[in-house]
Amino acid sequence: MRNYEKILANQKVELERLMSEPDIIDRAPSASIDLNSPVAQIVTGIRRCGKSVLCRLALKRAGRAFGYVDFDDEALDGIEASDLDDVFKAALVVYGPFDTLYLDEIQDVPAWELFVNRLLRRRIHLVITGSNSKLLFSDLATHLTGRFVSIELNPFSFSEYRRWLGRGESGGTEWMAELRRDYVEYFHCGGFPETFRISDRRGYFKALYDSILVRDILHRHKVRNPKLLADVAFVAVSNHAREISALKLANQLSAASATTIQNYLNFLAESRLVDLLPRYGRKAWEKTRVGKVYAADNGLVSYFTGVSDTEEGHGRRLENLVWTALRAKRFEYDCSVSYLKEPAYEVDFVMERFGHPIRLVQVAYDISNPKTRERELSALFAASRHLGCDDLLLVTDHESGEETRDGMRVRIVDAPTWLLEFDRESISETGFADALSKDKTHLR
Repeated sequence: MRNYEKILANQKVELERLMSEPDIIDRAPSASIDLNSPVAQIVTGIRRCGKSVLCRLALKRAGRAFGYVDFDDEALDGIEASDLDDVFKAALVVYGPFDTLYLDEIQDVPAWELFVNRLLRRRIHLVITGSNSKLLFSDLATHLTGRFVSIELNPFSFSEYRRWLGRGESGGTEWMAELRRDYVEYFHCGGFPETFRISDRRGYFKALYDSILVRDILHRHKVRNPKLLADVAFVAVSNHAREISALKLANQLSAASATTIQNYLNFLAESRLVDLLPRYGRKAWEKTRVGKVYAADNGLVSYFTGVSDTEEGHGRRLENLVWTALRAKRFEYDCSVSYLKEPAYEVDFVMERFGHPIRLVQVAYDISNPKTRERELSALFAASRHLGCDDLLLVTDHESGEETRDGMRVRIVDAPTWLLEFDRESISETGFADALSKDKTHLR
């Protein structure tokens, strides 16, 4: 039998060391953690994006006594539901009386939701982290209906990265040069906070990738063909910002079936390694089929593909970067995102609420070529007429301005400026509230 008191005592030593370190920058999701709530506070996101730090910071600032269990500890690997009560008793011994319990990466313990339910009935306040999106869509919906709130965390945004660097907002020539240098670094290396202090980023991303495949997918889903899963993951991340088809991928990899490939893609999305963006359409089947694939972070892109010197490679990487910014905001805006593909044109991102498009976003690395500029702008104008949306945006690597035609206006914004602007943007400033009001009227 395992000595849970010894395991948790060792974890407590490490926790106290981490709690004594200087605070990192505050992140917006920390304000959403309500330590007085009678429902579980569940923070989800890809591994190593900062969930544990966020929760520790919230608990530290609250100054309250709490217990802690890290289920990602190898010493707790393979424990069963029947062991959880003994783990809880050990936590009471190690930490003394508490009414708040922090459970880190508990999602792989069988029937953990039932244990959480019991604790909630005992009026224990719970803070929980998990790296698997199935934590929200399956387990919780079944066993914790109405007894949890979910808080999604992503790797650092560009604004958060600059705050971590201690950058100011003074403006001026030197500030603009500094902004550009920071952007180039973020563009290639991404926003995983631990990578900001290390030199061996490739080794870091290899370890992260291996951990996601093994712990979040292979073990959880009992995958029978690890090599095929790894091949699908490599193809998916390497083809970021491109359409992906399970059937074509099955043929390319000589896989048993497209269904197997589709399952593996879904597993990768559950683990947050990739995102699968649907194609815009009003029919249900058009919404659910796999469309474009994006990587969780540009640092992972660099690990898989290296640093591309081609304009096409830069363009896809910029599109991936824009997607990660949109993904981080979609819950705040209560909107969904898809892409539009028509015979004559394409638009990279359609932001919509209740089926009503509220913003169209196009991404182009370089529009100095007149043909490229016309192609990207014409697509936005055509989509605006088709969808009835007048909030039109073109994000480029370095050019800003605007274009107006037939009463329609496209804002052209360079990526570093847009990333800072979008992070500060609120719903009231975007006109989204007006769009929502129109939607509700329409729904009546």
